[in-house]
Amino acid sequence: MKILSASQLADLDSYSCEEQNISSWELMERAAGLAYDDIKTRLNSFSQQIKVLAGPGNNGGDGLAIAYFLAEDGYDVDVFLVNFTSSRSQDNQKNLVRLKNQAKCNIRELTEDSELPGIISEDLVIDAIFGVGLNRPMPDFVQKLARHLNESFSQIICIDVPSGMYLDRSPGEEEEVFQSDVILTFQTPKLPFYLPDYSGVVGEVKIIDIGLSQKRLSEISSELNLVDLSLAKKLYQPRSRFSHKGTYGHALLIGGSQLMLGSVILSSKSCMHSGVGKTSVLMPSRGHSALIQHLPEAMLVENTSEDFISEQELGFKADAIGIGIGIGTSEAALTALAAWLEKADCPLVIDADALNLIAEHTELQYKVPKKSIITPHPGELQRLVGSWKDDFEKLNLIKDFSKQFDVIVLAKDAYSLCVYQDQVFVNSTGNSGMATAGSGDVLTGLLTGLLAQGYSSLNAAVLGMFLHGLAGDFAAKEMSEESLTASDIISYFGDSFSKLKA
Repeated sequence: MKILSASQLADLDSYSCEEQNISSWELMERAAGLAYDDIKTRLNSFSQQIKVLAGPGNNGGDGLAIAYFLAEDGYDVDVFLVNFTSSRSQDNQKNLVRLKNQAKCNIRELTEDSELPGIISEDLVIDAIFGVGLNRPMPDFVQKLARHLNESFSQIICIDVPSGMYLDRSPGEEEEVFQSDVILTFQTPKLPFYLPDYSGVVGEVKIIDIGLSQKRLSEISSELNLVDLSLAKKLYQPRSRFSHKGTYGHALLIGGSQLMLGSVILSSKSCMHSGVGKTSVLMPSRGHSALIQHLPEAMLVENTSEDFISEQELGFKADAIGIGIGIGTSEAALTALAAWLEKADCPLVIDADALNLIAEHTELQYKVPKKSIITPHPGELQRLVGSWKDDFEKLNLIKDFSKQFDVIVLAKDAYSLCVYQDQVFVNSTGNSGMATAGSGDVLTGLLTGLLAQGYSSLNAAVLGMFLHGLAGDFAAKEMSEESLTASDIISYFGDSFSKLKA
């Protein structure tokens, strides 16, 4: 699902009106009506007090239309005109005149000289002050209003975006943003919904299809995409009835150290559940019996070291290699990593301590094979690309790193980002229960398995990211986020793959 900029959204609206031979007001009426249909389902009763905060632009026009529909159906509505300017958009003015003529709700103006409205926790507040076009800080009195609402503990439904949210940058330290319980956003997702800088203001997000031109949407080029089930299904490669284990590739996992053997066992088990044909494992020899006991399907690569990974000659050609899980940062691990980077003739999946070693020994960055997938968590990412002031600068640093070394960066977070050069894929799956030891090891195994099966590096990373989160969602639904373990994620790979084929 494409994520668009403010200018692209405006273009899509304009094109849709022309294509469908409707006015911008008629499109506004459609969007507001669909938002109202959703809002009705969230109301506690007809007696619940509803307060609509409407700005003078088109976002406010949506709010005024919603207020009209609410009042028409007999709900108790107060409308506050947040007048930070004396001018109104034409469609906003039309809806305001209609609302006044209806005479079924109280209408009050709010300016910088007004007292703040009384809000109690039982109220439902609809925020329709600023939309996607915000490009400067909100006026001081509107920020004061936002602070007042955020402290009220009332339910807040934001129309399209929370007022105070920018589409292309993070708010300043002193800027207020409306804290939504629900965001009813139109047609397409917005990037800030999925970034940590806005995590405190984004509640439930519902994307409402308002019938904009699919033709124009397909024509608009966007390097930002939300990875949903529809996109994941397009990436999935169905298996052939006439196939054998050689058809689905041979993966090699290199990991583990004296006190971190579980990580490579988890990763190996994950790899075997990815659909790969064969999985070989190079790990400290002290862990060989444990791997055979837990995963008899895997094959072991002889290792001369009892406690660390090492460079070894393979008696086979690996189609993909995953390296880094649990290897530690010892001199032995560094030597072995450098050797494997040097000799690899296929893209790698690089995780955990391999990333820390590459960050510390920057000469290794130039040895990483092209189109490899690196999977840093926030701390590892900072060591690789440097510090950032906000999420948008972080995204640019990731893009620069990807371009410089021609690698795919899967930056793990609440909503993981998969970045290749200027292309950005935002994951829609996953939950806080996956913030648990071994979850990243499971991801590494899954990605290595997909890569070995012949998926391109980018497709393996995007699909693997989605499947990993989806399995975590299935697991959390069954057993709760609190009790979820990394092994549970693997147990739900089957449900995740089945979802792709449904």
